[in-house]
Amino acid sequence: MRVMITCFPAPAHFWPLVPYAWALQSAGHDVRVVAPSGFPSPSGIISTDFAQRVTESGIVAVPCGPQTPLAVHDCDDPGYADVLPNPDETERYVRALSVHERVERDMWDVFYHYAILAIRNYQPPRPREDIDDIVAFAKSWRPDLVLWEPWFPCGAVAAKASGAAHVRTLISPDYTAWAHERFVSRGLPSMLAEAMQPLADHHGVTVDDELLLGQATLDPIPAGMRLPTRTPTVPVRYLPYSGGSVSERWLRDEPTRPRMAISLGVSARAVDKGDSTGRIPALLEAVDGLDVEVIATLNKDQLSDQVGTLPDNVRAMDYVPLSQLLPTCSALVNHGSFGTVIAGLANAVPQIVCDTDEPTRFFGRATPDGVEWDRTSPKQGYSTLTSNYLADRGAGSRLDHQKQSISEIRSMLRRVVEDPEVRDAALRLREEEWASTPTPAQLVPWLEKLAQER
Repeated sequence: MRVMITCFPAPAHFWPLVPYAWALQSAGHDVRVVAPSGFPSPSGIISTDFAQRVTESGIVAVPCGPQTPLAVHDCDDPGYADVLPNPDETERYVRALSVHERVERDMWDVFYHYAILAIRNYQPPRPREDIDDIVAFAKSWRPDLVLWEPWFPCGAVAAKASGAAHVRTLISPDYTAWAHERFVSRGLPSMLAEAMQPLADHHGVTVDDELLLGQATLDPIPAGMRLPTRTPTVPVRYLPYSGGSVSERWLRDEPTRPRMAISLGVSARAVDKGDSTGRIPALLEAVDGLDVEVIATLNKDQLSDQVGTLPDNVRAMDYVPLSQLLPTCSALVNHGSFGTVIAGLANAVPQIVCDTDEPTRFFGRATPDGVEWDRTSPKQGYSTLTSNYLADRGAGSRLDHQKQSISEIRSMLRRVVEDPEVRDAALRLREEEWASTPTPAQLVPWLEKLAQER
C-alpha cells in the first residue's frame, strides 16, 4: 500500500505524525511525507529545510515547490491581505456565531488566530505552486491512503484528485470541526469551506463535509480534553516524538534530588523573541531555594537582562528533548501546548501549566516592508484547556504569574514535587486516558481495510 502524509511544514505539525509513518512503514507499506519545501520568513522566525526534518526521522520526504513565503508575507498581491487576521472580522464572527462564554471564546480564538491562518497561508485566493505540486504528485504516484492534519487540509484535495482514501489526523483538539459545525448550525457560510474553495475549484473537487473533515478522523486527544463536536473519531494513543538526538550522560545518571523541568515551547520563543510578561523571572525566583534540580530550556533571548543571575539550583539549556528529559523528572512546568502536556502525561509527571486570563489573539497589517503584527498576549492557545484538564483531575495546577505571588507560586511548585496524591493522579491519568488507547501500530489493519474499501 502507498501512503502519503501531508502537513504544514513545521516540526510541531510533523512530529505528531511520525509514529503513524513508522507504524505503516514497519508493516511493509511505502510511506512518503509530501509537503512544501519550507518557507523563508522576512523576520527569520522560521525558515526550515523541511525535507531534512523528515529524513532525520527515517521517512522518505517529497519536497514540493521552491521555498516560498507564506501567503501573509505576499504583500505584493492585494488579495492576499485578506489572509491576515483582523479585529473587525473576528468580532463580526463572534457576534454572528454567538460566541460568548470564555471557554467558547478561547476555542474561537485558537481557530481564528491559529488554525484558519495556517490554512489560509497555504490556501490563499490564488492556489500556490507548492500546493499544486502536492496535488500533482498524488495524481502521478497514486497513493492508496492519504493522512492529513487539519491545519493543512490540502491533503484532502490531493486525495480526492487522485482517488485515494483519506484520513484526518488530529495534532491538537479539533478546533476546525468545532468551528465548521458552529457555522453550519447558525446557517452561515463556513470559513473553513471558503478557505478550501479556491483550491478545490482549481482541481475540480467538490467541497463537502467529507473533504473538510475526512472520511475518518484519528483522535489522539484524551477524552477530557476534547472539544464538543458531533464529528465521529477513532481514538489513538499520542506517542511523543521530538526529533532524533544523542543520549547525554547526565540524563542517564540518577538525579541526586527531585528534578523539575521548565519548558515553555520552542515555537513560541521563536516568535516572541524573549519574555516581556515577567513570567520567566517569576518562575526562577520561585524555584530559588527549593530542594530541586531545575532544568530550564531557555535560550539567550529568554535569559535577558531582566533575569539576572540564575539560582544555584537552575541549569539553563537551549534545548533538551522532552523524550529524554521527562523520564528523569518529578515535575514539569510548561506553557500548556498539547504536545508538551501529553508528553508529560505519557511519563506520568505532575505538571504546572502557565496560563493567564488574557485572550490569545494577534492581528496583522500589510505594509510595504512586510507584515506588522500586533500581539495582545504571548500565552499559548491551548493553555486554559490543558491547565483545566490537569487541575480538575488533581494531576497538576494552573499558574497565573500575573495574579499569584512568588510565595504562592513557590508553594505550588513544592506541592507538585512532594505531594503523593498529585503523583498518583498523574499515574492514573497515564493509565486511564493514555495507555488505554490503541497505538498507531494497532490501527494499521483498520487503515489498510479503509484503503481497500475505497
